[in-house]
Amino acid sequence: MSLKYPQPRKDESSIDEYHGTKIADPYKWMEDPDAEETKAFVKAQNDVTSPYIEKCRYHKKLNERLTEVWDFAKYSCPFKRGSRYFYFMNTGLQNQSVMYVQESISAEAKVFLDPNKLSEDGTVAIRGYAFSEDGEYFAYGLSASGSDWVTIKVMASTLHMV
Repeated sequence: MSLKYPQPRKDESSIDEYHGTKIADPYKWMEDPDAEETKAFVKAQNDVTSPYIEKCRYHKKLNERLTEVWDFAKYSCPFKRGSRYFYFMNTGLQNQSVMYVQESISAEAKVFLDPNKLSEDGTVAIRGYAFSEDGEYFAYGLSASGSDWVTIKVMASTLHMV
């Protein structure tokens, strides 16, 4: 089977300079995931690879097996900030792990921040977080759809964001 892979545009005029050294970056235009040209190129890639993958006789069986082995609860190490305890947990097939809080080590856990609810498709992820020294404020970064772009938000940690 012969695949006709899409050819990306090369922008020979894109040159970055680092510490006096010029570096060509002909594919820099691809760094903007929201640009129409980038979206079109990704679609063209998917148009080539998706039919190939779908035709693979092991695709369905492999997908079922991977789903089966990934479907188990995963926990992070708990940590204490201020007087409360926090941890992340994923029930198995959630797109993102959920952050939980407990008022004491033996208290019932409550959802503190569920990134799965921040978008319809569950692709908004927590990318870094920090608490103030006293645990009263919580700063966290969010990225959407696997993007490198991060939006930083700050909230009072006494609020439970669900």
